[in-house]
Amino acid sequence: MKVNLNKTLFWDVDFKNLDYDKDDFFIIERVLNYGDKKDYEEIKKIYSLDKIKKIAKSIDYIDKKNINFWSIVLDIPLKSFKCIKKFSIKRQSAFLSR
Repeated sequence: MKVNLNKTLFWDVDFKNLDYDKDDFFIIERVLNYGDKKDYEEIKKIYSLDKIKKIAKSIDYIDKKNINFWSIVLDIPLKSFKCIKKFSIKRQSAFLSR
């Protein structure tokens, strides 16, 4: 199977050494955080939609814009994402008060 992922998504690793089975979490996480529609279509060739959803829900960090997008595309409620539970409700001050 020919997969044409954008290699710049994996700037910090040797792309040739990625194993689609062993590195599934890493690959899906990078595509969901930094990829585009073409990259998403490519990972759907490799992984089932159920696997993509399962991994998406367990990612530690997805920025707010992306998490809203993936919530709609993957039909996952926002509260089901692990990373949404980490967002602080209270806004932190730039300076600590004593």
